[in-house]
Amino acid sequence: MGTTEKTSTPDTDSDSLRYFLNQMSIMTDNNQSLLPFYQTLFQTLFNNAPIGIYILQGEHYTYVNNYYSKLLGYTAPELTDGSVSLEQIIHPDDFEMIQQRIKSRRAGEPADGQYVLRKFHKDGSLIYTEIHASAAEIEGRTVLFGSVIDITERVLTQQKLLESNEQYKSLFYNSPDAIFSFDDEGNFLSANPASEVITGYTTEELLNMSFAPLIHPEDLPEAIKHFEDAKNGIPSSGDLVITKKDGTPIHLNATHFPMKVGGVITGTYGLARDITQRILYDQQMEQFAFYDPLTGLPNRKLFEDRLGQLMNYSEEDRKQFAVLFLDLDRFKLINDSLGHHLGDEFLKMVAVRLSQVLKPTDTFSRLAGDEFTILLPETSREEAQQTAEAIIDLLAEPFQVEGHSVTVTASIGIAFGKGRENTVHELIRNADTAMYYTKKFRKTRYTIYSEEMDQNASYKLTIERDLKFAIEKNELELFYQPIIDLKTEQITAMEALIRWKHPELGLVPPSDFIPVAEESGQIITIGSWVLHTACQQAKAWQDSDVPPFKVAVNISTKQLQHENFVDSVIEILGTTNLAPKWLELEITESILLDDVELINESLLKLKQAGVFISIDDFGTGYTSLSYLRQYPFDKVKIDRSFIDDINRDLNGKRIASAIISLAHSLNMNVVAEGIENEVQWEYLIEEKCNEGQGYFFSRPLPVHSLQLHSPMKFASTGKNQQI
Repeated sequence: MGTTEKTSTPDTDSDSLRYFLNQMSIMTDNNQSLLPFYQTLFQTLFNNAPIGIYILQGEHYTYVNNYYSKLLGYTAPELTDGSVSLEQIIHPDDFEMIQQRIKSRRAGEPADGQYVLRKFHKDGSLIYTEIHASAAEIEGRTVLFGSVIDITERVLTQQKLLESNEQYKSLFYNSPDAIFSFDDEGNFLSANPASEVITGYTTEELLNMSFAPLIHPEDLPEAIKHFEDAKNGIPSSGDLVITKKDGTPIHLNATHFPMKVGGVITGTYGLARDITQRILYDQQMEQFAFYDPLTGLPNRKLFEDRLGQLMNYSEEDRKQFAVLFLDLDRFKLINDSLGHHLGDEFLKMVAVRLSQVLKPTDTFSRLAGDEFTILLPETSREEAQQTAEAIIDLLAEPFQVEGHSVTVTASIGIAFGKGRENTVHELIRNADTAMYYTKKFRKTRYTIYSEEMDQNASYKLTIERDLKFAIEKNELELFYQPIIDLKTEQITAMEALIRWKHPELGLVPPSDFIPVAEESGQIITIGSWVLHTACQQAKAWQDSDVPPFKVAVNISTKQLQHENFVDSVIEILGTTNLAPKWLELEITESILLDDVELINESLLKLKQAGVFISIDDFGTGYTSLSYLRQYPFDKVKIDRSFIDDINRDLNGKRIASAIISLAHSLNMNVVAEGIENEVQWEYLIEEKCNEGQGYFFSRPLPVHSLQLHSPMKFASTGKNQQI
C-alpha cells in the first residue's frame, strides 16, 4: 500500500503528512493491533499542529484539523460533512485553477504542490493562504492532502506598500528578508539592504543587472516560471539557490507578487528569506537517516530504497541489474590486532579505495561491520564479474594504516535481477547466500547466485535442526588417524576425528556440521562427548595390552573459553581412569587471539594436571611467534599446506623447515600434517621433524577397522598401511 515515490526526509509540511500517512499505512498493515495507537497519534499530532492540514476526496474535505477550521471560521463537521463546498470557500478568480489542479492530481499528472490561494472566512473576510498540496495512492484511491499557512498579513502588507509609500519604506529598509522588485524583463528596479546582505552585491550593482545571473543553473527554469506567473497575476513561492558575489551558494525561499500601476501589471515584487541553515540542517538529518556515519556511504535503508525503485521501474526490455554483497575476510582479527580505532580507519580506507572502481550511477553502501553492498543499475554478467575482479585486485594492494601495512581479501556474492521477480530483501539475501558460498568454498573470489545455493541453505538448516539429537540417537562416531614417529615408524598418538552418520544425509563431514555447532552453541555438548569417548577408547586399548599411546582431541574456542572446561577435562579423565599424560589437546592457532589471559590461564591449569598441549595448523593464522614462548605448548603441528609445497619446492617447504627449527629451539616436538608421499616423508626426516600423520601412513578409520599389532610399526613403503 502507499505510493511508489522515493522515501526521503520530509522537506515540507505536506511531505511530512505524506510520510506519516505512508508510514502509518505500512505499520498498520504489518500489525493491525497498532491501528488504534496510530489513530490516536494522528488525531493528537495533526489536530494540534500550528498549521492548517486537510485531506480531500473528490471536491469535499474528509478531514481538517483545528487550526484550519478556526482559520476559516467554520466547525470541522461543517467542512467535512458537505455543508460547505469548496466553491463557497475559494475566491471565484482562483476556483477554476483549483478545479484544474484537482483534476490533474487525480489523473496522476505532475502539478506544482505549492501555491497561494485566496479564501473567504465564514464572516466574509478574505484570507490569503499558502498551500502545500500533494497526493497519494492509498488502498487504490487517490487522496489529495496538504498543509495551509495563513499569509494574509504578508500579502496585505505588500498591497499596503503600494498604497502608502512611508509604510513601504519602513518595511522595505528594515525587513530582515530581501525585498525587491523587477521590471517586465526581470531587471532589478529596487532592492533593500537585506538584498545586499543576501546577494553580496551593492544596491547599485543589483540595479544594473537582472535576477537570472544570480540563480543557480538548475533552479533558473523554475525561477523564470515563478516570475512569469507573477507577471500574469498569479502569486507564487518556492525554494531556490543563488550564488553570492563571492561564489557562496545560498538557499532562499522566494515569494513573487504581481506589481500593478494603474491596474496594469508592470513587473513583480518579491520577498526572499535566507533558509540556508534550515537546508543544511535538513541535509544533516538526511545524512544521519540514510548514510553510514563512519564511512559516509549510503546505509542499508538508502540502499534498499534505491534497489526498490530500480526494481519497480524496471521493464522487460531493460538491461539487468546486479547486487554485489561483499564481506571482508578475517576483519575481526585485523580489528582486534590493530584496535577498534584503527579498524574504523581501515574501513574508511576500504570504502574510499573501492569507490574508485564504481560508476557515479552505482550505489555503494555499508550494511554493517565489514559488510558492503553494491548496486549496479544496468550491467551485463561480464561487467558485474569485471567489477568483482577489480575489487579483488584493489584489495590485494596493502593498506597503510598509521604505520601498519595491512592486507585483506574479500568474499563477494553476486545476484542478478531484471524487474519485480524478487523482492528487495530476497535479492540482497541471494547475494548474501552467494557471498557465504564464496567464503566457504572459494577464498578471495566471487560467486554468482543460483537456486542450488538455496538448497545448500536448506541443507544447513537440516543439519542445525537434527544435530541437537545426534548424540542421543547414537549417530556420532569417532574415527582415528595415527600419528607416527618418523624415525622409528611407531605410533605415538591417535587423533580422534568426529563423523556424523545422518539417517537421511549419510556421512556428514565435520566441515559441514562443526561450524553449525559453533554458531548454535552445541559444540560444548558435542566437544564433551568427543573428549569422553576418545579417553574411554584410549583406556580400552591400554586394557587390551596394546602399547600405550596418546589420544589427541581437537578443542574449539567456545570449549576453551567455557568457565568449567578445565574441571570437565579433569572429571572425564577421572571417570575413564585415563592418566592425564595419555591425553593431548590440540588448540587451533586462531583461538589464541580471542581472550589471551583466560586461555593462557586454562592451558596452564591443564599443563599442571599433566595433559599435553599442542598448537594445530601452525603458520596459517595471524598469531605472533612470541605466543610459542608465552603458552605452555608441548608440540607444534605444521599445517598441511606447507607440506604440500615440499614436492613443488615452493616457499611452504622452507617455511616448514623454519617452523621445525623454531619449535626445536623452544624444546617442542613437531608434527607434520598431511604427509601423502615418500618424498615428503624423507624430507621431513632430513629436517629432523619428530612426528607425522597423513594418508601416506593411514587415512582416518573407525575403531573396528583399526588392527593394532605389537610392535605398532609401519613398513617404509607407506601408502595406506593398516595398523
